[in-house]
Amino acid sequence: MYDNQLKLFQRSNDAIWTDEYISKSLLDVHFDELNDGASRKSDGRIDIINWINKRIESHSKIIDLGCGPGLYAYELGKLGHSVLGIDFNKESINYAQKNKCIKGSVEYKCCNYLNDPIEGNYSTAMMIYCDFGALIPDEQKLLLKKVYNLLDENGIFVFDIFEKNELKNQVEKRNWSISNGNDFWSKEPYLYMEETKIFENASGRRYYLINQTSGKIKEFIIWDQYYDEDTINKLMAGNGFEIIEIDKDLVKYKEETLFIMAKKKRL
Repeated sequence: MYDNQLKLFQRSNDAIWTDEYISKSLLDVHFDELNDGASRKSDGRIDIINWINKRIESHSKIIDLGCGPGLYAYELGKLGHSVLGIDFNKESINYAQKNKCIKGSVEYKCCNYLNDPIEGNYSTAMMIYCDFGALIPDEQKLLLKKVYNLLDENGIFVFDIFEKNELKNQVEKRNWSISNGNDFWSKEPYLYMEETKIFENASGRRYYLINQTSGKIKEFIIWDQYYDEDTINKLMAGNGFEIIEIDKDLVKYKEETLFIMAKKKRL
């Protein structure tokens, strides 16, 4: 019997961030102030930028992992920091390079921060919009090893994650619909199927798109993980970091989010 159940931390071959059409849609969503589906709205971003700026040294050298179109990197550059933004969404990087550079202090590179080599030494690494919890456990360990090697002694890693109580707000579901296209997912007509499945400390969302003209099928799987303070402390301690601050109230959004500031430890 064919088993197509979504398995915990299963990965799909397709990714919305590198899909030629959907990556352009994501770029548009970054700038939609009525929607926080790709970036937080401007007031939330300002609070986060100020929170980071007050806690790192002036003129810090920062690497922004998953920088999108440069909404954080650019503002931190204006505050006097030097920033390299990394993302593998070509549309976002192209936009950032054209509109969010600051000569000599803010620049961008299109690459996969898990698989591609990254050079340099930084006093601060940041990963914002709960991207850390979207990585499956093996990817998190790989990322933390990379971040550890990129940071100077006593360097800081800043990121945010969903709080464990937020998992209670997730609902398992399956549904399907038919679209005429020219929307977020596709320019052409397609059949859309969506599934959300809940696990102990994670939720998985799987999307199928079946092009009604060509019959081509695309599958996208996105994960979110949920943490309490004890869980994230153990994870970071086991990978060379000590958490020095957790902020539960930085952004007042519908999701319960923890903002983490962790310091590199000497191994």
